[in-house]
Amino acid sequence: MLSKAELKTLRSLHDTKGRTAEGSFIAEGLKVIEELLGAFPCSLLIVSLALADEAKARLLHLAPKARPQRVEVVPDSFDWGRISTLRQPQGALAVFALPSTMATSAMAEGEVRAGATPAGLSLFLDRIQDPGNLGTILRSADWFGVQDVFLAPGTADPYAPKVVQATMGALARVRLHRVSDSLTFLRGYEGELLGTFLDGEDLYTATLPPPSSPHLLIMGNEGQGIHPEIASIVGRRLTIPAYPRDREHTESLNVAIATSLLLAELRRRG
Repeated sequence: MLSKAELKTLRSLHDTKGRTAEGSFIAEGLKVIEELLGAFPCSLLIVSLALADEAKARLLHLAPKARPQRVEVVPDSFDWGRISTLRQPQGALAVFALPSTMATSAMAEGEVRAGATPAGLSLFLDRIQDPGNLGTILRSADWFGVQDVFLAPGTADPYAPKVVQATMGALARVRLHRVSDSLTFLRGYEGELLGTFLDGEDLYTATLPPPSSPHLLIMGNEGQGIHPEIASIVGRRLTIPAYPRDREHTESLNVAIATSLLLAELRRRG
């Protein structure tokens, strides 16, 4: 059984402060949990009695070291509202260790060395604040094979519960790097900087970088777009044209949708 102290700790993981203090984050639902097992050490899996057999079968397919250290089966009458962040809890919650290397990337700290810039396409997220948007962007990055995503100061916590759920397991495959100084990092990046602007070149007719060359797609804040100081050093300004062009449209696309369209076109022409 889960003790009162354990329940309190699990609730604390809903917040950034608690996750930092405990060095852990939570994921919910067997599908997401299964994706993350093996990528992050799992100290605890809590599963309802109704899902216990299914969870056991899924765990048997994993290497022993990828399995949870502890599995706690709770009765179907268990009040998931005491630990879940979901309106409709899915009967499975796991506690994973936060990665210790995320904040120590030499690139993310602005100490870009010769040859350190990743080959091909990477993402830079400038103050993406909505957890759902961040999670969806990371899921799209995973789909389109983007392995390195750099997070500017002011970007949402990628290990917040809403972000984790929206990624649908992409955290297991996408490498995240926190950036302490955006301008220092971007000025040291050894590749082409791309960004989206209303006055940019048409994405579908513009000349795009070769797929193997280092290039960084910068996506800006939901309401403010790319920070002006960052915008001043972007070498290739792109826009996603509305259709048809001769009528009024909404002011802009949602940043997660825009990111998916840009990644799709960059990959299509690569």
